[in-house]
Amino acid sequence: MTLECGRIAGVPVRVHWSALIVAAYLAYSLGTTTSVIAALVGVIGFGLSILGHEVGHALVARRFGVATTSIDLWALGGVARLASEAPSPRSEGFIAVAGPGASALIGLTSWVGWLTLPITGITGEIGRVLLWLAILNAALCVFNMLPGSPLDGGRVLRAVRWARHGDRPRAIRESARSGMFIGVALVIASIGLTVTGRTSVMLVFVGLFIAANARAELTMGQLHDIVSDVTIGSVAWLGLAHADEMTTVAQIINQQRRLGEAEAVLVVAQRKVVGIALVDDLYRVPPDERQLTQLGDLMRTIDELPNAPATTPLADMLLKIDPSTPVILVREGDSLVGIVPPTRLRRLLQI
Repeated sequence: MTLECGRIAGVPVRVHWSALIVAAYLAYSLGTTTSVIAALVGVIGFGLSILGHEVGHALVARRFGVATTSIDLWALGGVARLASEAPSPRSEGFIAVAGPGASALIGLTSWVGWLTLPITGITGEIGRVLLWLAILNAALCVFNMLPGSPLDGGRVLRAVRWARHGDRPRAIRESARSGMFIGVALVIASIGLTVTGRTSVMLVFVGLFIAANARAELTMGQLHDIVSDVTIGSVAWLGLAHADEMTTVAQIINQQRRLGEAEAVLVVAQRKVVGIALVDDLYRVPPDERQLTQLGDLMRTIDELPNAPATTPLADMLLKIDPSTPVILVREGDSLVGIVPPTRLRRLLQI
């Protein structure tokens, strides 16, 4: 579950429930060593540090003509979801460096704040929290520059290798392999700490997260070669059926032939498209509940699924596809005109 909290430079900012748990834990942890006000400054500063990092990516991406669909904050940090891949090695590198650069700037500002504030009283407590934020942002900057995907340093490595040999898929694979090595190294390091009596559960989670995402990028890099000449429009089903949000799952399944090969139906409320229901989701509803379950109960919002114009190379969308629900919406301006359905993507990408 995510909550949209507003927009920055036109980009939606969404907060996952796991981020709220981290914020609550951080507030409790800081509250045991400092005042409530200082703890509140720490929690807000922590959130702004993660947000500032992702905003840095988004703003520089815009400078190179790459839109950002959303900025999502969750337990392990945040992500700026770019609408398309960087058009060149130079833009790839600058977009990647922008996040750590923003963290460095936030860290420097926090450090200056610590130097400026008096060392006694409530201002002294706030100053010590600012010092903690300075150290945190410095660590965030350095850690993110480790040369392996999905870290920002991995994107820099990808840009350097892409510029060197001119083969983007190869650069993706090289960066992903480096990320897998880093992830495994972090897990081994956490095991070593456990042996010495200094358990680090978070390091295990971070290592596994990096290794898993790097593995996914390696797979996508290999698929990049397979679909290098394929556009979204060439494999799309154009034209989508509409149904009212109160239509039941049973009714759509009984009328599935009218959907063609789209494997989806646009959900309408008061003559306005409010979401999309995938046939895969319809069949996950138990048979005895299909007469009572309405499309509005299980539809997905349009923003939940990757979408792009028909002329977009399929290779540019690989990293945005969810293997469990492989689908791409085809848009023309602000209108949805088609879909690359799950069956076609599974067959094409062999997933």
